[in-house]
Amino acid sequence: MLDGAVRSGKTLNIVQKIPQIFDAIGNDNLKVFSGYSKSTVRNNVLIELKPFIENYLGGQVKYNSSSGELDIKLWGKVYNCLVVGGGKSDSAAAIQGGTWDFWYANELPQHHYSFYNMALSRLTPANARAFADSNPESSNHWLYQEKIKPYLENDKDIKDVFEYWHFTMRDNANLSDVFINNQEKLYQGAFKARKIDGLWIVADGLVYDTFSASKHTLKHIEIINKINQNEILEYFLGIDWGWNHPTACLLLGIDRKGTYYLIDELYASKIEADAVIEWINQKQTEYKRFFSFANCDNARPEQNEKLRNNTNLVIYEEKPKVEDSIALVRSVINYDNLIVSDKCGHTLNEFETYRYPNEEERLRASVQADMPIKINDDCMDALRYGLYKHLTTFNQQRSFNTIKC
Repeated sequence: MLDGAVRSGKTLNIVQKIPQIFDAIGNDNLKVFSGYSKSTVRNNVLIELKPFIENYLGGQVKYNSSSGELDIKLWGKVYNCLVVGGGKSDSAAAIQGGTWDFWYANELPQHHYSFYNMALSRLTPANARAFADSNPESSNHWLYQEKIKPYLENDKDIKDVFEYWHFTMRDNANLSDVFINNQEKLYQGAFKARKIDGLWIVADGLVYDTFSASKHTLKHIEIINKINQNEILEYFLGIDWGWNHPTACLLLGIDRKGTYYLIDELYASKIEADAVIEWINQKQTEYKRFFSFANCDNARPEQNEKLRNNTNLVIYEEKPKVEDSIALVRSVINYDNLIVSDKCGHTLNEFETYRYPNEEERLRASVQADMPIKINDDCMDALRYGLYKHLTTFNQQRSFNTIKC
């Protein structure tokens, strides 16, 4: 198994050994490639494997994305393979009854535990081999607890059947120091240890622990001056719908230097879309500026449709993955590219309280270890929605999004 930092070359290392492994095993039994889904295998593995086999080794690769059937012709032999998804609770049902002599699990921690156990039981031939790559997650993950930790503690039974190689981002000679330094800006604490150093570690503490009220806050009148002097070029919103929990609607802007400004906030419980529409229209009049779009929580499509029909905004309903969007918000903060108006008191309060669970809380079944606690996070969610959409769609040159491998 190869594990460690993102972009450290783990997948490519395995891909380039596959032809040699196939030649040694033979083509009598099925060979299986798995990932969270078939699409992730295609995007992470086949995109590397196909040109390597065809361009460097003169072989052929044929893949049926619907059925997952993968035929690899190499050195006069045809190897029958199958691509499957292993990330869901019912994924194991699709692989019952097969006999495999090769299994490559891409991003093994993303596989469901039942699939993992079923896959191991399919490797019955004496010459069967399993390979996997992994980006680190929490040290509470089953993969770390069952395989990696015992290996590191020199458990003889594990070492008899399990080989382990660890990588950091700096092990990839193709990555420049500039790229690595930029990646380091994305993360702090536990997530820096995972993404850069490749360590399995539990996240805790404040999510945005580099946010500084003294550095990243500005008096509202000073932001008004920037608006009046046309320093802020574009205005957009992030909206997190609530009812008993408050609805949070944040007005954001960006200047020509790429600095984002959190200009104003609406924060209220038990309000409908009509109140949000009224607030948006009022703020466009107050600031004498046109707002270009809003990215909204997709859990309330009927509310989003009201906004679409009753404002002049383009309405998006893209709810990004929490970890990915937190990384982007963190990068904006770490580069000192986020300024918050002192008028936005609820958002400033959440910056000081938005955190990961502590050890006691992680022991509770209802708390997911590496997700921030779902308390007082309404403005944080709205901020993620707005910034993530702008960075990934309209401001990609400033997006420091991580590409997994």
